[in-house]
Amino acid sequence: MRKITFISSLLILANLCFAWQVKLIKIISLEKDALFVGFFVVLGDGSLLFTDTKDKHSQFKIFNEEGRLVKSWGKMGPGPDEFGGLSFPDYQRPYLAVADAGKRQIHIFENLGNYKFKKIGSFLAWELSAGLKIYKRNVLMGGYIVSPQEKKYILFMRDFSGKETKYILPLEYRFGAKSMGEHKKISDKVSGISVISFFDTCGDTVYHVSDVRLKIAKIDMRTGEITIIGKKPRNFRPVAMNRKTSRALLTGKVRVDDIVSQHSFVSGLFADKDFVGVLYVNKEKKINHELYFVPYLQLYDHSGKLLHEQPLNPFYSEERIIPLFYQKSKRHLYLCSMVSGEETLSYVIYKFSIEP
Repeated sequence: MRKITFISSLLILANLCFAWQVKLIKIISLEKDALFVGFFVVLGDGSLLFTDTKDKHSQFKIFNEEGRLVKSWGKMGPGPDEFGGLSFPDYQRPYLAVADAGKRQIHIFENLGNYKFKKIGSFLAWELSAGLKIYKRNVLMGGYIVSPQEKKYILFMRDFSGKETKYILPLEYRFGAKSMGEHKKISDKVSGISVISFFDTCGDTVYHVSDVRLKIAKIDMRTGEITIIGKKPRNFRPVAMNRKTSRALLTGKVRVDDIVSQHSFVSGLFADKDFVGVLYVNKEKKINHELYFVPYLQLYDHSGKLLHEQPLNPFYSEERIIPLFYQKSKRHLYLCSMVSGEETLSYVIYKFSIEP
């Protein structure tokens, strides 16, 4: 009996030793009126590089760790060194990849230090409609593409030269389904609501999740094997519209905001060598008669076992898609909050550390 008790105590201690903690370590308010709207990455020194999708003059903007604008550059136009509207970025030292929605291109830069970036290439990516990630001098992209064999995919990849395309995740896995029939059923329930998916890489594994289902597709890049992981928490309310609601949405009798307020949405995904993290939001924080989105975090090991979950207080935002960047080497998670004021939109970065 004593032996059993001793072993049980060791197991409990082991679980405590390997418990994860997510702590808020810094709040950064960005300089007012310096940013209109954008996505961001974090550079090695902690600076924040944004692609400002609404600024007609300076589309790249770098803020220091105190939130002050220290550099901006870029110009709208048709020229080779001009842009058509920058959106999704990713940074894996020393490379920065950025989607140019206006030109339907991906631009690749090399970080030379001191906030200087040298453009080393561009290639066409007409099919891109979601985010992107750098993977071994390739760019992994979300969108819709059909292979030469006429198979539909939602994740694909091109090398930095854009000459070679590889097809990664078939369409039927978009919502974590395993067949086209199951995919169609889910698609009918979320039509007009689902807008984006999220993905990240860890070694030779890619993780993908849609915004409306907490089912994560895990893709082995070496073998092509795909498995589904993820556990729906009690407070996750997935969208499940019927025909009546869908018709009301199309005719304007029901607003998208009304449906969004009643359901949960995945808002981001990130991964490192020890876990894959998923962010989901509920619109539940009330301030002055307004409701805001509150994020919750789940951490899974690479086999799909749930390791940790918690709300990410005190973060809140008026947008259900929360721009984030995860520094794998430091285990720092950055989230961007957007809240409208009387005259302008305020951006606040919340920096969390994830520790065993």
